[in-house]
Amino acid sequence: MKDLSLRLQGSRKQGEREFSVEFNQGWAKNAPVLILAVAKIRTDDGKTNRHALHDVGLALENLILQATSLGLFGHQIAGFNIDSARELYQIPDDYEPATVVTVGYPGDPQTLPDGLRDRELAPRVRKPLPEFVFTG
Repeated sequence: MKDLSLRLQGSRKQGEREFSVEFNQGWAKNAPVLILAVAKIRTDDGKTNRHALHDVGLALENLILQATSLGLFGHQIAGFNIDSARELYQIPDDYEPATVVTVGYPGDPQTLPDGLRDRELAPRVRKPLPEFVFTG
């Protein structure tokens, strides 16, 4: 049987959001749900699980797609304090906190601080493929 490569820890309590870095606390504090995705980086027999982060990514993709189909928004956060999250949720050493996902309905951008509001309302610009695709 294949090891389950991830665990999800949900939080609806404000006090359990202290593992986010200050920048993200400014807006993520309003999200009704925060999910900490944790990768199991060792298999039950102690081997390195090279696919753990891939598995977490696929699971979260499906979570975001489902949330979107329900009219919710999800936003992944890389900026969080791994050590604080590990301590708060007592995460064992063979697991690695990978990312945080906020889930909720979109808020009013006018309630954001100036820098965040400008960023949120700015047109989306995609990088050209040659900037991030290896063509060998």
